[in-house]
Amino acid sequence: MKSFIAFFRLIRLPNLLIIALTQYAVRFGLMFPLLNSSGFELAMSEQNFFLLVLVTVMVAAAGYIINDYFDTKIDRVNKPKRVIVGKLIKRRVAMGAHIVISTLAIIISVYISFYINKLWLSLIQIGSVLALWYYSINFKRRMLVGNFIIATLTALVPVSAGLYEFIELKNHLLEELEHYAFIYNESNPVYAGVFFKDVLTNIALLIIGYAIFAFLLTMVREIIKDIEDYEGDLAENCKTLPIVVGKNKANHTTIVIAVITFILLLFVQYTQLMSSEIVSALYFSVFLQFPLIMLIIKLFGAKKKNDYAWASRLTKLIMLFGILYTSVIYFQEFYLNV
Repeated sequence: MKSFIAFFRLIRLPNLLIIALTQYAVRFGLMFPLLNSSGFELAMSEQNFFLLVLVTVMVAAAGYIINDYFDTKIDRVNKPKRVIVGKLIKRRVAMGAHIVISTLAIIISVYISFYINKLWLSLIQIGSVLALWYYSINFKRRMLVGNFIIATLTALVPVSAGLYEFIELKNHLLEELEHYAFIYNESNPVYAGVFFKDVLTNIALLIIGYAIFAFLLTMVREIIKDIEDYEGDLAENCKTLPIVVGKNKANHTTIVIAVITFILLLFVQYTQLMSSEIVSALYFSVFLQFPLIMLIIKLFGAKKKNDYAWASRLTKLIMLFGILYTSVIYFQEFYLNV
């Protein structure tokens, strides 16, 4: 029983649930209502989308396993009570689990890509597995390289959910729409194919916005974690940002990225107010901008390891609030179409 619980701790089950929530939120909280309000439907089958989410979760789980496998020495310094590989789970078992989970994830991703006639899509999962492997053995020990890789892979979570659906929509609808009649918007005839592309463009912009938000906040959190792990990383001759430039300058970097994120949210909020999206603007103020201000203030005064641990948890909470914004999109679209 202890080994079973340890395994779920090893694969970071709460984080995996957030990854699954993100992709389902993009599908049902963002894409479904915007497509539905424009007269279109989701094209990707529920079975295939579930498999896509499963693959994403499996790649992440395999990444957590291999990271802990190679980080045993560092973790014994930074968090000795939380070491799992080599203590609660044998090293060969961890490596075996990583290989099996990664292999199954790649096989399933190839199946999905083959099913929708875009085999190149499987390169996303294959590339992610390889990136997480090299991150664990090399890149995470280099200044900002590892942070950038993890932030990019995090941004890919919402992007991949949208990308697969876009391709399926194109396969099922775009060719047909090019030959159908006009759709009328007020008094102006709009060609069906052009209208469909406009709908997808609006959805794509929202997903890109999510990806940028996820990327920036993940960069903040990863650098904060590097500051937390300073002692263990230093003992293993890592070249993370806090070790190369010092904790203070690394901390200032997180503040700059957090401020940039805040400014970008202000810009989005301005467009929301110009479009009379009052609910969205209020959500941004209460659940995204206010917590970001708290994070920035906390980082300005951060000195101890506990301060950075608190900031890391707050960053994750802000990211969760970002995901939950899809519920606002859903209910706004539902309300507008009642």
